[in-house]
Amino acid sequence: MQRKTFIRGALALAAVPLVGTRAMAQAKGGTIRFIVPYPPGGAGDQVTRLVAHEASSVLGQPIVIENRGGAAGMIAAQAVLQAEPDGATFYVGANAPLVINQAIYSKMAYDPAKDFVPVAGMGRASLLLVARNSLGVHNLEELVEAAKKAPNPLSMGSASSGNITHLAGEYAASQLGFKVSHIPFPGSAPAITAMLGDHIDIMFDALPSCIQHARAGRITPIAILDKQRFPLLPDVPSMQELGHPELDAAAWFGVAARTGTPQPAIDGLNQAINAALKKPELVEKLRNIGALPMPGSPEQFAQFIAAERRQWMPLAQSLGVKAD
Repeated sequence: MQRKTFIRGALALAAVPLVGTRAMAQAKGGTIRFIVPYPPGGAGDQVTRLVAHEASSVLGQPIVIENRGGAAGMIAAQAVLQAEPDGATFYVGANAPLVINQAIYSKMAYDPAKDFVPVAGMGRASLLLVARNSLGVHNLEELVEAAKKAPNPLSMGSASSGNITHLAGEYAASQLGFKVSHIPFPGSAPAITAMLGDHIDIMFDALPSCIQHARAGRITPIAILDKQRFPLLPDVPSMQELGHPELDAAAWFGVAARTGTPQPAIDGLNQAINAALKKPELVEKLRNIGALPMPGSPEQFAQFIAAERRQWMPLAQSLGVKAD
C-alpha cells in the first residue's frame, strides 16, 4: 500500500540532524495551536495529544489542542483558514477532510489541495471491525451470515459521513456481500459509546478508539483491516488471512498549514514532529493505543496524500457515497 511505502521511505529521516526548530516563525515564539476536527477521546485526538506533547518539548514552545468537531472536519478547517498564516495555527488533517470530502460533498468552502500545505504525518492506525456483544457473533463468517439473514440491514456507526470509518465500512460490506444502514456520529468516541449501549450493530473503527474496549471484552473484535494481525490483539485475524486482502484500510493523522504559512515555520514544526516520533517512549505510547508513527518530510507527506486521493476518491464515487 502507498501509506506503508511512505512510512518506510520516511525512516531515512532518522539520519538527518534536527536543525532550525528554534528558529521557527511561529507566533513570535509563543503558543502554537493544533485545531483537531474531532471530539476528545477519538483516534485523531489521542494521536495528536501524544505527538504534540513530545513535539512541544522539542520546540520549547507550548502546543495547545483545540477540538472543533463537526461537518466531517470542515468546521475545524474553516477555523484554521480564518486564522493568520503566521505559523501559530495548524490543522490536524486526516483521511476525510484532506481527501475523501472532495468526493462526497458537492459544495465545500475550501479546497484541501490548494488551501492547505502538508507539514508532517503523525500516526496511522488500522481499522478494526467490531460488533456489539449482544449481536451474538464471534467471527467474520458468523457476522456475514447474521447480516444476510437479518430482516433489515445491520446498523453501522462511523466517526462522521465521509470519514474513513464510513467509506471503508461501505466498501467492506459490499465486498462481503451484505448491506448496512449507516449512522454517522460526531467522532469515534460517541459512536463506540453508542455501541456499548447496544444502539448500533457494527463499526469499522480506528484502533485507538476501540482497542481498549475490545481487549476488555466490552465489544467483539471481528477482524483487522490489514495484512497482518496487531500485536495487542493477537487472537484477532487480519482480513488478509481471512481471504480479503482488498480490505486494507487505516486512519491517518497529520499536520497541515494554511497556504501562505512561512516555510521556516513549516520546516521547523516538521523537524520537531519527526524528532518526537523517533523517541522510543512516544513510539511505545502510540503502539499501546493501536497506532504507528508516520514520520517524513513535508514533501513525502504531500506525496502520501496525493496517493490517498488517487485511491479513495474514485472508490467513494464508485460506491455512490454522498454526504449532502
